[in-house]
Amino acid sequence: MLAAFWRLVWVLMWLVMTLNLFDALRLLRAPDYLRALETERLQALARFYLGTSFDYYYVGLLFGALASTVCACLWFKSRYIPRALAVFGVIASTFCVACTLVLYIFPNFDKIVNLWWFDTPMAIFDIVLSFWLLFKGLTPSGVAELR
Repeated sequence: MLAAFWRLVWVLMWLVMTLNLFDALRLLRAPDYLRALETERLQALARFYLGTSFDYYYVGLLFGALASTVCACLWFKSRYIPRALAVFGVIASTFCVACTLVLYIFPNFDKIVNLWWFDTPMAIFDIVLSFWLLFKGLTPSGVAELR
């Protein structure tokens, strides 16, 4: 239930981020009611909206990584997937949580660790897990198939 709630927060934050992008687009199209502002101010305001989208992204990423960590632990306990894959999922998701929290505390952390490295291992886990489930399906270990 906790992982499901965190996934909901993750999706909602990314929905807000997407809506912010539409706000920036609306500012750049400059409808009639915005003609009272100069072009430079509208562009600065649009740039502000574009910049805040990444703040929403990393808040959402924190909750998505927390949910992924819980789900990877459940995969590990269930033995539905290889334990090595589940362990990789736990490590990758925990790394993403740690990097995101450190980024909140030290905003210049992106100068030390490239931002692409935050969620790439977790994305690799999700892709490999998806293909595993697609081609192998769910078969708990220790259960013999009926013939």
